[in-house]
Amino acid sequence: MFFFGTRCIFDTVCKQSMNFVQKCLHSDNVLVNFVSRHVVFYSRMLSGMSRNVQFYCERFGTSLYDAVTLVKERKLLADEEMIWRACMIKELVMVRDGVCCLSSDEFFRDDVLALIFNFSVT
Repeated sequence: MFFFGTRCIFDTVCKQSMNFVQKCLHSDNVLVNFVSRHVVFYSRMLSGMSRNVQFYCERFGTSLYDAVTLVKERKLLADEEMIWRACMIKELVMVRDGVCCLSSDEFFRDDVLALIFNFSVT
């Protein structure tokens, strides 16, 4: 089933790629740290890693500094929101399919379908 839409999945892949770059740039391993810094800051378009960073900056309208700065709070909030949305959609699909039911009779099937649609595209 297709919940999040192509754009959201693509954005998630971009952000996961950026998380990898951030971890490399902040690695305790001297070699990994040196090579990743050289690739990102000096050999810009010569590797896939640096092209991913450039693409990320262009797609999300961020500076190179902001993109490579490790911000755990921002990542945590984004991950928690995605998990929350997935749980909401899962529960609504279970209500739609009759596996679960709501405690109130105020919502109709069309309301549940509208909620599923809204949570999956926003």
